Amino acid sequence: MKKLPLLFILGCVMFLQQETLIAQCCAAGNPLNLTLDMEQNGKQQLQLSVLFRSSLSDTYYNGNEVIDIDYVSQSGFQYMELAVAYGLTDKLSLVLESGYFLSKYERYVNPDFERKNATGLADLNLAARFPLWNKPSAQFKINATAGVKLPVGAFDVVVDQVKLPIQLQPSSGAFRYHAAILAAKGLMRANWNAFGGGGVEISQRIKSKNFDYTYGTVYTMQLGAAVKLHPKLSVSLQSRAEIREKSQREDNQIVEASGGTIVLLVPQISVTPFNNWNFQLAFSAPLYRNYNSIQLGNKYSFSCLVSRKNIRF
Repeated sequence: MKKLPLLFILGCVMFLQQETLIAQCCAAGNPLNLTLDMEQNGKQQLQLSVLFRSSLSDTYYNGNEVIDIDYVSQSGFQYMELAVAYGLTDKLSLVLESGYFLSKYERYVNPDFERKNATGLADLNLAARFPLWNKPSAQFKINATAGVKLPVGAFDVVVDQVKLPIQLQPSSGAFRYHAAILAAKGLMRANWNAFGGGGVEISQRIKSKNFDYTYGTVYTMQLGAAVKLHPKLSVSLQSRAEIREKSQREDNQIVEASGGTIVLLVPQISVTPFNNWNFQLAFSAPLYRNYNSIQLGNKYSFSCLVSRKNIRF
């Protein structure tokens, strides 16, 4: 039984290393989470988790219309993340997340163009989780999180004397500040839960050896429901909207082919085979998209997570 978490992680990695699953329209730095975890840790209790995520993008869009461009055939990443959450008090938890890109690449239609690929440490996320409202009698609570992502990873990466574009850099190269809230309401004797929330991520300007760039602010909203099918099994379904403002280059030049709106459908399954161990599988696919100008659009994303809760420190 103790080998199950390791076997689960290895199985996810081996499965997702197939060519058909690697890639997404890349953005520098840690990818946004498909699902939010804002549960509080008990005082002096530790939670450890390992995440693996892969994504695919292979189609160009102009606004919301598919267009044919013979340039990038696929663009994407394979990403792993280690997260540690510790309860300072019953109402305040600190979170540390560190990610690593196993592969982040672009493959081109023209066979004369060599595939670009980068690997390396991503950003370091430091955050705090805390409750805003909790009423157990009504099975209703609102939790919040706020933090900063530090650009400690690989940036200004050059491969074979070629500067990689910013979307392939493992680290974002910028300090990014984020905050979010999530409300949840228990229904039908807590077998069902409805939840919703939103967040924002704001980036500082990058001024490095190779880049003078500012990512557009990102706003997220989600609405969904979860049901417990068995004491050890639950499933959820949520819709998630991501709204990105346009980025800027040097001299405040607007990057027209950046930002836009995408609405995702995210089903998830969660299994707790034994006490304090949890396994999650999540999949996302766009329901609606409207990009600014011409961009390579996301097709789907997949993640698997293993976590161990209530570790006494």
